[in-house]
Amino acid sequence: MGKRLNILFIAPEAVPFAKTGGLADVAGVMPQVMARSESVSLMLPGYRTDGIRSAGASELDKFPVRIGAEVYLATISKAVVSDGFSVFFIANDFFFARDFLYGDDSGDYPDNFTRFLFFQKAVLEFVRRSSLRFDIVHCNDWQTAMVPLYMRTGADADFFKQVRTVFSIHNLGYQGIFNADSFKDADLPPEYFSPDSLEFFGKLNCMKAGIIYSDRLVTVSPTYAREILLPEKGFGLDGLLRKHAHKLTGILNGVDYSRWDPAVDPLIGHSYSAGAMAGKKKNKVELFARLGIAQNARVPLMVMISRISEQKGMGLLLQLLPLLLQEDLHFVFLGVGDRAWTQKMQELASRHTQSMTFLNRFDEKMAHRLEASADILFMPSIYEPCGLNQIYALKYGTVPLVRATGGLEDSVQEFAMETRRGTGFKFSGDSVDDALRAVQVALRCYADGDLWQQIQRNGMEMDFSWERVVPEYLDLYSNILAEGPPHE
Repeated sequence: MGKRLNILFIAPEAVPFAKTGGLADVAGVMPQVMARSESVSLMLPGYRTDGIRSAGASELDKFPVRIGAEVYLATISKAVVSDGFSVFFIANDFFFARDFLYGDDSGDYPDNFTRFLFFQKAVLEFVRRSSLRFDIVHCNDWQTAMVPLYMRTGADADFFKQVRTVFSIHNLGYQGIFNADSFKDADLPPEYFSPDSLEFFGKLNCMKAGIIYSDRLVTVSPTYAREILLPEKGFGLDGLLRKHAHKLTGILNGVDYSRWDPAVDPLIGHSYSAGAMAGKKKNKVELFARLGIAQNARVPLMVMISRISEQKGMGLLLQLLPLLLQEDLHFVFLGVGDRAWTQKMQELASRHTQSMTFLNRFDEKMAHRLEASADILFMPSIYEPCGLNQIYALKYGTVPLVRATGGLEDSVQEFAMETRRGTGFKFSGDSVDDALRAVQVALRCYADGDLWQQIQRNGMEMDFSWERVVPEYLDLYSNILAEGPPHE
């Protein structure tokens, strides 16, 4: 047995402590699986969430952190989750004792740059003060992207000289772009505010720091790693990413089957498996009754579980729905988000009460119930770095119908009638006609009960567990460490 790696994950959210999206699932579960063979620490902001309150963390340290002309107190606490896995919370009530992680109904918190600059500086100061030694520091999204830069500059450079860094891009659409005035608080030499470093069309771009100064870049699916090198999905950073493409790789996210498996899911009414599917039909009948759906439960149930945003394909969905609702099916949408899109969804649902249900809320339990009850999961995302709902759907025997982009392309195999192989249905581009044709193909397959059961079984037999994914990350870490001294 080789030496256990000492790995530090730094993330702005992680289950079960704090969550707004799929990043939390990755940052919360992957380190736990990795800790079965390695020594793993996770550092998070100390939000006022129930998950953090109940973590049983013990206070370790307090120290001041300077941001520009101001000084803020960092309080560090630690919870031991399992053998080999500890979580550290970096707390300051002024920054993190808020109702939401990043913003409220009015938008992002205006001091988000300062909040997460404090978090990153406090992480590195605590590591230094405690003389903690790591082989790999793995950062996630813009809220942690300055860490690889700070580790290579100034007072931190010597302490972190042998440490290698990985930066994960979970969604390039969120880069942490702030006014140029913010740079003065970063405590960096002025030459770092340049197009070759952090400057981005006259503003400060945090994501650029992670891309430029980390030793390796990872995206959450192989297709997304290729897509972000192109102008259409590069969000202005495609040129920079092409320059650093030699250190970029894509690894499809895993999922936590201890939480997302209809055989063991405590949030659904009836358990079931690929070999005993009766529970799925019972869940569908109960859902129809719970939601007051007038149609008979034999009609196909198509669901969409999503943030309401342009990225998730709301424009296409609103064009498609009037045509879709003419089919013999019922459509349920669960999610919250953009006010304008939400209002349009509400108006459409009010005109189609017999064939559409709009659940305008974030509801984890209902998400599980929909996965367990639905026949088809619809995901028309314009871009989708990985996506998790389509992977959950496969395990639940809910057939995904997706736009062929990012992780949707990588995780869903187009069903072929001739071979009876494949796990779902895909369409390309922005055409409403193409999407509608894919829906109609799926509905024709649904009408053939034996054929539909074959598609369901194909999906339920797929394995996207973190146990299969973690070895890819460990290989990546080993390759970096084998390369010798870190880049300058």
